Amino acid sequence: MVEGDGSLRARVTKAYIYGLCAVALAALAWWLYVMHVPFGWVALVASGVLAMVCAVCRRMPLQFGRTTFEVVDVAVLVALVFLGPVWALAVALPSVLYREPLRVAFSAATHATILLAAGYVFHLFAEPLLWSARFDSSLVYGTVASGVTYYALDALINSTLLRIKYGTPVVELLREVHVTPLPSNAASVLTALGAAYAMVAFSPAAALVLLCGAAGALASLYHLRQSRREIEALDAEVELLKAENSGALSSPLTFASHLVEGIQRKDGYTARHAAASALYAADVAKDFGLESARVDKLRVAALLQDVGLVSVPDEVLLTPPKKRNSVAQMHLEQHPVWGERMFSCVPGFEEAARWVRWHHEREDGTGYPDRLRGKWIPLEAKILAAVSLYASLILDGPHSPGLPQHEARRGLVDLAGKGLDRDVVRTFLRVLDANDENYASASDDRFGLPTATGSPGRDRSPDGAIAPPQTGTTETH
Repeated sequence: MVEGDGSLRARVTKAYIYGLCAVALAALAWWLYVMHVPFGWVALVASGVLAMVCAVCRRMPLQFGRTTFEVVDVAVLVALVFLGPVWALAVALPSVLYREPLRVAFSAATHATILLAAGYVFHLFAEPLLWSARFDSSLVYGTVASGVTYYALDALINSTLLRIKYGTPVVELLREVHVTPLPSNAASVLTALGAAYAMVAFSPAAALVLLCGAAGALASLYHLRQSRREIEALDAEVELLKAENSGALSSPLTFASHLVEGIQRKDGYTARHAAASALYAADVAKDFGLESARVDKLRVAALLQDVGLVSVPDEVLLTPPKKRNSVAQMHLEQHPVWGERMFSCVPGFEEAARWVRWHHEREDGTGYPDRLRGKWIPLEAKILAAVSLYASLILDGPHSPGLPQHEARRGLVDLAGKGLDRDVVRTFLRVLDANDENYASASDDRFGLPTATGSPGRDRSPDGAIAPPQTGTTETH
């Protein structure tokens, strides 16, 4: 019954969007036929500049308390007052581009409908400023009335979609869709009026320069706020690291699990991946003959290799890899850098922090963030790269199911000498062969996170120290 209800909602949602597209196309055809669209080179340049503002600022909403200020709305309203609704629709074009065709259709139809309606209301009071060059009371009334029309229709169309698609209660729609954005909407209309006055008092070019300068300042403020939030989040995590690192090696294992569990709340996958990587990394390191203190540090580094993901926006983590744009990929490729900054604050783990930074480097120099080649990458970072990849292949991820063991092994072999170190791959495969099927698939209780009372597969000795892990690995050194 639930599946049938969901299917019905999906069909009704599509019908609503297609109906809205038909209304928008009819309104656009009527406007072009009846009202006509004046053309001028100044209008073309102005619309191009405002469209660039929309493209740059479309993902930069500014938060002031509970009020969100959208720069894109300001650019579109300014285009409506300066140039008219059809030119404003061209300005809004960058803000309607998404990867999902249905979402593009809905966004384009919504913009066309609300801009043409708002443009008609504005036309009842005044002509677009570029053609009349007169700032008077009728222009003020027209701007306010068209702004009210713009936001009222936008709220109506979107709230109707929410009601159809999700069954959102009307009271919640009124509170979230209508009441909450009112301060931001009023600020956008007032900004459009200010830009109109600047155009009449100075010139169209001066008005555009002022608007673009304001948009640039707001964009800088957005990045500043984002950076501050990231730094505050990282500082909080670093303080947790310092507080729990009291000197015993069991403490780093415990706080590492706490940090990973924090990321787990973001994507539901990282904790399992970190736990598997930690166990595999420790066993491979022992097979290489590394001393026990170094093995233990590598285990902690494996747990924390992706802790820098706390600095990555949730929408990037939840977006499938094939749908990530260049900006999202840039955010993602910075997480080893943030991880190193956090980890390097812990006394005694400065070197391990560099392993975290370089665990996505590749033998052929095509990795990130520093594009190091094989001989410049520490052995521990190479181990992290191999075990992390294998864990990601065999575990069910947020965007794809896990692979069978033989396919995951083949993935390691295919990358040997290119992305991964040959000796590390050879050693890791030997470790996998020396253990059972559950070990190779990371599917038993050995692959859990350390807890305050101990870590998986480990027992405390009477003096509180942690005994060596019992993984079943054949020790050759």
